[in-house]
Formats: sequence, C-alpha cells, structure tokens
Amino acid sequence: MALRLTTGTPGGGFHPLGDALAAAYRKGLPSVDVSVRESAGSIANVEAIQAREADAGFAFADVAYAAYAGRLAGRSRRFDELRGIAVLQLTPLHLVAGPASGIHSVASLRGRRVAVGLSGSGSALTADLVMRSFGLDPTAVHLQSLAYNDAAAALLRGTVDAMFVVGSVPLESVTSALRGGAGLVAIDGAAIDGLRRRYPFFRRTIIADGAYAGSPSEATIGVENILVCSRQLDESVVYAMTRQLFESLPALAMRFPSLRTLDLEGSPATPIPLHDGAARYYRERELAR
Repeated sequence: MALRLTTGTPGGGFHPLGDALAAAYRKGLPSVDVSVRESAGSIANVEAIQAREADAGFAFADVAYAAYAGRLAGRSRRFDELRGIAVLQLTPLHLVAGPASGIHSVASLRGRRVAVGLSGSGSALTADLVMRSFGLDPTAVHLQSLAYNDAAAALLRGTVDAMFVVGSVPLESVTSALRGGAGLVAIDGAAIDGLRRRYPFFRRTIIADGAYAGSPSEATIGVENILVCSRQLDESVVYAMTRQLFESLPALAMRFPSLRTLDLEGSPATPIPLHDGAARYYRERELAR
C-alpha cells in the first residue's frame, strides 16, 4: 500500500526527521510504499491529512489539539480525520537575532523585521503567541514569511533582523545563522509564565550549552512534536507503523538525540485520540511488561 508522509521545509526539524522515519519504514515495512511530501509545516500537515491528501505526518501538540477541537485560527471546522500515533519529542523554540541587530529580548523585536516561517507552519503560530504575550501584536513588527534556510540567509544579509523556528536541536538553519555571527536570544520572564498558564502545551526548556558550537545555553519554551495520521488508515498498518517506530528508535535516536526520551509511558499521551492501531500496540506492550 502507499503511505504519504508529510513533513516540513529544509532547515527545520520535521524535514530530516521525516526522511529518517520514511527510510526506517521502507526498511522495516517492505509492503508499504512510503513517499515523503515537503510542506510549510505543522498546520499545512494537519490540513493535508484532513483533506486526505496525506496519510501521516508531524504536528506540534498545540496545532494538533486546536485542529481536532475546531479551534485552529481561521478554520471553523473540526479536523475530525486526525488521529495520534506517538508523542515523539519536546522541540524548543529558537529566537535568533542578526549579528548587528542589537536584539536581546522578545520585547526588543518591536518595529523590527522578523521571519516566522512559512504560512502554515507551527513556528509561525508559536511565534505569534509568544510575541503577543510580550505585547507585540502583528502590527508591532514587520513579519516575513520565509522558509527556514531562506530566513537564515536573510538574517546574515541583514534583510531581516531576527527569526523564529521551532525544532529539535541542532537545526540546519540555526546552525548556519550562528556560524555567520548571529546569536540566540532567551525566551523567558513573566510574559512566558502568563503564556504557559493560557497554553499548557508549552513547557519550559533550555537550548543547552554546546548544542550549537560556541553558543551558551539559553532559556526558552518547547512544544511536543506528535506523529499523527488519518483515521482512514487501516488498523494493521498503523499498528505496524507504531511497532516499527519503536524498533527503529535506537538508530533514530543516534541522529536525533531528543528522541531518547521517547518511551511507552509518554508516547501514547497525544492531545488527540489515538488511532486504533497505535492504541492496540500500546495495549499489547503494556500487557507484555
């Protein structure tokens, strides 16, 4: 059978993870013909699954929940096709400031040119929520809708002042920007406390010292990355996908260290209902313990 996996844009976290997961599925599930589709990101992915233009993909927890509950901004309907497979990893929000921008906090983005990812990305949604928590509505900054690698290049040219991107460390776009002299900016303070009270999906985390060569640790927030799928997928197929994910985990975690926290305790805790195939896998594993 064919499986259409929707991921993200180069320079972000979904893109390389999607390629690696697709390779694991091709190796472990030879009867499944996996194709990878690039997308703008989290929102575009849930829209593609709802429209039956994709079978599985990645979405941040806040996007997945809002879509399923019918609370996604600008969309009036519930995304009732969505089902969960696994909570994969906590992905930090990066705020990167240009080399000569003088930006040292979220509040100092006022009046500046800020790249937030393509329309349809989870980064754009999260960046909007964070800036609003600091009193910056969309009219207070000059938003730029750019793919992540394009944003990093624009940052170093000086045509944008800062960029937001959500993704697991290390991100290609952030690495490129930091090598060119850009710097990470902390996302912290009372405004973030208020944001987390309103949106409990966000968790405090850090981008650790040494995660990017030469960059000290910075406080930030993160949101969980969820592997989601269509409820139309056959139960046996999703069962096999879930099993193969865990069987491939040692190899995947070597490339993506944040996956080392993936386990049978937290993975079923998706903010939307589990697909029946994934639920069966977790039940069987629990009974076998």
